[in-house]
Amino acid sequence: MHAPPLRPLRRFATALLATLLIGAVAAQDAVEISVAHTMTGGAHRDVFDRIIEAFHEAHPTIRVRQIPQDMEIYQDTGLIAMLQSNDPPDIWFQWGGDLVRRDAELGFALDLTDHLAQDGWGDSFLDASWSEGTGTMVGDRVFMMPYAFDVTTVLWYNTDIFAEHGLSEPETWDDFLDIVRTLRAAGVTPIILGNQQFWPLGNWAGHITARVVGMDLFDKALSLEEPFAQPAFEEAFERFAELAEAQAFNRDLAGLGASESMDAFFQGAGAMHPIGSWLISNAFSSAPDGFSYDAFNTPVIAGGAGDPQSIIGLATGFEVSARSAHVDEALTFLRFFTSFDNQVAWAEAGRFSPIEGAMAAADIDVHNKALAELFLDANELVPPPDTGYPVEIADIFYQGAALVAGGLRSPAEALAWIDEQLALVR
Repeated sequence: MHAPPLRPLRRFATALLATLLIGAVAAQDAVEISVAHTMTGGAHRDVFDRIIEAFHEAHPTIRVRQIPQDMEIYQDTGLIAMLQSNDPPDIWFQWGGDLVRRDAELGFALDLTDHLAQDGWGDSFLDASWSEGTGTMVGDRVFMMPYAFDVTTVLWYNTDIFAEHGLSEPETWDDFLDIVRTLRAAGVTPIILGNQQFWPLGNWAGHITARVVGMDLFDKALSLEEPFAQPAFEEAFERFAELAEAQAFNRDLAGLGASESMDAFFQGAGAMHPIGSWLISNAFSSAPDGFSYDAFNTPVIAGGAGDPQSIIGLATGFEVSARSAHVDEALTFLRFFTSFDNQVAWAEAGRFSPIEGAMAAADIDVHNKALAELFLDANELVPPPDTGYPVEIADIFYQGAALVAGGLRSPAEALAWIDEQLALVR
């Protein structure tokens, strides 16, 4: 017998070689764009990696290089150092609000308004995406493309611990304090939180304060139009004093990092953890099997001047560098990232997608669905102080709240200290 002819195999090998050569040439000639972000892990990082892989297959002449940084480093110094360098990232993650205004005014961020108007791209987003309130716009111009809506703080709780002690979600602040006292008396840490960088407690403190003093006064004080040392703010800070008196927090509150405290919550080190909606995606990858949790909004505070059903939150998203040499390629990637199928996958990884219909089509976690409904149903959106206002102002407010929550100052003393520090900022 004769061996079968080799021509078909040779033709296949030749075609494969040609394909590999074309791919190699395409990769060699590809334009590289860089994306800076804070996704160092979690289910959303896994999905983001897969979206980039799919993008490379669909667009072989464009390569995406990721620049991930720890969130605290990124927020404190990492991002601004990159933006001020001679080689800023083509795309970067940003928190909506005052930081977007800063990036626009300093000429870092590209005006995306006209680009989003092309081919109905902007119309594919939820209406809530485009406003100064959610933090994507400066005036009537868009400078940030939202990639998620974030509820910045809710009270996550371990449902097994609550059940063990016969507890249910509180409706009022007094109910909440009763839960804290019950847990502490039983030897359970009521609230586990890492406030090393001040913002984890500070964001929640901002929401509590807005609930008590009302958004108008809250805004004026953080805009340096009103002092903090006045009765309305003293009433708000009394809530932090109540938490200190009830020994609500872990003893290492001031020294523990945000990520470490979230991991500790997953391990059962505390019954409650006040933090944002990103806990969901972290729970997918970091919580142990069988970990059961739920969340409630900041309880109603009697006599408060703010909306009793408000939430604290904002949009987070991507900005494009106004100095990028590859704006078209950067926008091509963002269009791909915000395509419907990719956003369904993004939603299933625990993020609240801003794309119309993506959340409804996704097989999403029950917690993510609940927070999405909370965000869209809220009558009032309180901006986190460190994104809605200049960071240096927010940091002083955060430190003042931490002094009271840590039992180191009275509300009146802390508020006087805040005004003294802000006088230096002025």
